[in-house]
This record gives sequence, C-alpha cells and structure tokens, in this order.
Amino acid sequence: MSTSESVMENVIAEGLATALHNILPKISGTLQPFPNCRCTPHCKRKEDREVALEKATEPSHHHDFILAEVCHLFKVRLYITQDVDFITHKPASVHDVHTYKHEDGPTPDKNTIAFDLSQNYASPWNAFLLELLLQELQSCCREENWPIKKSDNYIREILRDHYKCLCTIWRNAQPKVAATGHLEMPGKVKAHLINKWTQAGKESRQATCHHNKYEHQKLILNHITALKSDTYDDDLPSWQWLGHLIKTLGKHGMSSEESAVENGVENVLHVKTMRWCQNIDHELEIVDLQCTVDIDIFSPQGLCPLHRICTTENPTTKWDTVKGLLLALYDGAWIASLTECQKESLEISTALFPWMKVAVV
Repeated sequence: MSTSESVMENVIAEGLATALHNILPKISGTLQPFPNCRCTPHCKRKEDREVALEKATEPSHHHDFILAEVCHLFKVRLYITQDVDFITHKPASVHDVHTYKHEDGPTPDKNTIAFDLSQNYASPWNAFLLELLLQELQSCCREENWPIKKSDNYIREILRDHYKCLCTIWRNAQPKVAATGHLEMPGKVKAHLINKWTQAGKESRQATCHHNKYEHQKLILNHITALKSDTYDDDLPSWQWLGHLIKTLGKHGMSSEESAVENGVENVLHVKTMRWCQNIDHELEIVDLQCTVDIDIFSPQGLCPLHRICTTENPTTKWDTVKGLLLALYDGAWIASLTECQKESLEISTALFPWMKVAVV
C-alpha cells in the first residue's frame, strides 16, 4: 500500500469517528439523559396545536395550579425566595457552554443549576436544564399524586415562559452602556429597576382590576337574569342580552380608570378610552345603576363607589387591542382606518351580533 493511500485511509477513519461522535449520544460513564435534537417545524406545529387545545378545554384553576408548581420548583432549585432574586443568578461559564454545545465537555451540573442567560430556552444547554426540571416536576406529580396532571408539552411551555420571565428580570438588572461609553453606575441601575418594578406593579393592578370588573359585571347580570326568570319580567330579554354582551367582550374588553379630583372636592374616576372598542358605556352604566336602585337585592359592601366620567378627552388605554372578537364589538370608524393587513392580524370573527337598544325606565 502506498503512503498516499495510507494517509487517505487515516483521514477517512478520523472523519468517520468524528461523525459518529457527533451523531451518537456521547458516553461518559452513562448516556446523556436528554440528547440534543431539534424538533421539525411540522412536529412543533402539531405540539403547539395540542397544547392550545389542552388550554382551551381546561378550567382556569388547572393552569394556575401548574404555574404555581413551576414557580415553586424554580425557586427551590435556584435557591431564591422570589423571582426578583434571580438578578443575583450566576450564569454558566462560556467555556462550559461552548464545550457542551460541541460535545467536548460534560453535561450541565444537575445539582447547581446555572443557565446560559445569553441564549434563549432553545439552546442545547438551557434545553437540557429545562428538560431536567420537567422530569422532576412530572416525577413529583406521580409521587404526590397531584389532582391535576398535564402532558409534557403543556408543562414544557410553562417552563419556557417562566425562564423567559426570569431572563428578562436578570437582563434588566445588568448595567447598560451610557452615552459616555462607560457602564452605568449601581445607583443608576437601581433607579431603572425601581421604575420597571413600579410600572410592572401598576400593570398588574390594572390587570387585576380588569378581571374583577368583568367578574363583578358577570355576577350581577347572572343574578338579575335568574331573578327575572323566576318572575317572567318583560325586560328579561334585555338583561339576557346585556349578559351576552359582557361575556362576549370578555375581561380584556373592560376599560380601566384613573382617579382624580373634580372641582377640588369630589373624587372621580376618568374611564380610559379604548378607541378600538364599540362604545358600551351606556350599557355598563345600566348595570351599575341597578346595584344602586335595587338596594334590597344588592347589599352595600366595601367603599362607596366613585363617580365614573366617560368622555373622549380622557386618556387612551395602553392595553393592546383584543383579537378575535366579533366585528360588531369593534368601533366602525377605527376598523375603517386600518389596512387590510392590520385587519387580518386581528382575526376578527364575522359571526353576527344583534345590537339592542336598552333604556332605563
């Protein structure tokens, strides 16, 4: 055999060994528990549809239960008491991440979790750790016999979403490059964090207000409809229609308010304008008025309700436009101002919604 043929055989043998090393799970005492593999787009879409169907058919407390368990697991494994403590998280070293990605180094430490915060959840390093947490959560579910059980894909999505939230918290706490080209001082970083947390708290309170307002309106209308169904009142169809309107619009269609002082004396609420939404202020006022009129049915509880002012001069809400509503629930002039592409992105339903003129007698 010639020297050139011998060299060629060695090159081929080395290439084959490298290919097998990259394809097969590496062996370092034991096999990798989570071999790195990418899901095909078709498989990913199928998984997304299954998770979406699972979410659409579950009671809301199911998701809350799993989310609480996921948050608890992150806190236990990361040794934090609240999400904001994640700003002190020490990321995995660049060397360890690089060697693991190219299958030259060991797997991430299962006891001391350190995420690669420069990458998203889909990176090989982070995917390994999230799969580890998924297995721990499912194992705990089986051992403790949880009343609510979910598929791996369902829990995996919640784990990924929570990782993204923690990443955002960590990145917001990192010093930014100032206009001078230097990193921000700790005091500046602290001020930024306080502003972000204040804004996040305000948005959380507004979201809670939206939810409570929707549940309050729905509860009142259900109660009135049940009472009038027993007595067969003539205005029963009107109250049934109001209930259908509120339920169709949903909690995301509830406006928020900002408190103010009118004429330096009276505390009032300025209802924020939702330019995309059909004006239903009159219908909501009817429901609120009913609570005041029927004091024999609705006992006064809590603080005295403030006067709500609805005008076009009120500030505009910063909440995103709600998608997937019926066309009749969007403001006609606002819809007409949109482009065809914007209309398609709203996923507007073309089902009919009969409007009814409701008056207080």
